[in-house]
Amino acid sequence: MAYFARVVHRLSFWICWVAVVALAGMLLLTCSDVILRRVGRPIVGTYELVGFFAVVVVAFPIAYTQILRGHIAIEFLVSRFPKRFQTAIDSINYVLGIGVFSLLAWQCCVLGTKLMSVGRVSETLQMPFFPFVYGAAFGCAMMCVALLIDLSNLLAKLVRK
Repeated sequence: MAYFARVVHRLSFWICWVAVVALAGMLLLTCSDVILRRVGRPIVGTYELVGFFAVVVVAFPIAYTQILRGHIAIEFLVSRFPKRFQTAIDSINYVLGIGVFSLLAWQCCVLGTKLMSVGRVSETLQMPFFPFVYGAAFGCAMMCVALLIDLSNLLAKLVRK
């Protein structure tokens, strides 16, 4: 399991860097468009590209953020409870998170397949939507795997006690 966790950690780290590059691309594209708009030469399709990049920026880093424990947690109240109760709450949260993100990944795959089959593309640049929807599905699936690893670590710690 440790090898699998390292692979997931490394993969989530690299897709997080893809999101960083997409965010930098959004910044450069938007700033360039604003500057060029002032001289009468706006960049065609900026709105669409920023939207596509936003999918990558939101979906790709969520698994790595989970691995780093960077998501918002309400520990003020829970930390006052006994360790057994804290463990129960954590495991319920992990199970619910796995459920939610697996549903999101599944429905993104369904939508991506539908968009690909009908050939849906953006209006200005004629770029297909489905790769970005599949990218969102991949980000959600990676989050499920990260939560599953956390849940298995939690249960392993429980068994060791």
